[in-house]
Amino acid sequence: MLTAEARILTDRPSRYLVQLCKHFANKGRHLTHRPRTHTLPELRPDQIQVEWTDSYGTLRLSWGQCTLQALPGTLRVHVEADGQENLERLQDLVSTHIGRFSRRDPLRVEWRASGADVDAPTEGAVLPHQPPSGRTRFIVIGVAVVAVAVHLALGGTVLANTPWTGWVVGFLVTVVVVKAALVGGLALRRHGSRIG
Repeated sequence: MLTAEARILTDRPSRYLVQLCKHFANKGRHLTHRPRTHTLPELRPDQIQVEWTDSYGTLRLSWGQCTLQALPGTLRVHVEADGQENLERLQDLVSTHIGRFSRRDPLRVEWRASGADVDAPTEGAVLPHQPPSGRTRFIVIGVAVVAVAVHLALGGTVLANTPWTGWVVGFLVTVVVVKAALVGGLALRRHGSRIG
């Protein structure tokens, strides 16, 4: 058996897995209405077996098999067939459907022989933006709370020990406003670059 794998970077791997499996489970009609530029063997509905969950799916055809697995940020696709021509047909079938299902935000499918290192993204690949995890958010909030507490403590200490309270208050307010503007500007710039 010849085998190949693709790791498709996406923030919705489960959605694409389920969509592919539901599509293939449609009794094979979708395979016979395709333009004849594809040289797929004719299939009867009883020649297609599809099983899936939200994280794992299998498509069995008379000329090959495709296994799908939804991983965090990645859809893993493993295909196997008894000959090079059938393997390429199966790769084309999966790639074409992934391309069709991801028209708005096109996904890139790059096939490798199964023995290749499929865990590492290809050179120059752009990883999709992943939202911060709950732990990361907790750490950021904790750091912000500590920073505010330190500023308040220092400001209170300075105010309690100086005859120029009005001037110090004005200075501290100015420093806080400038810091907020700088941090806010950096956050907006970073967010804008992710969107664009």
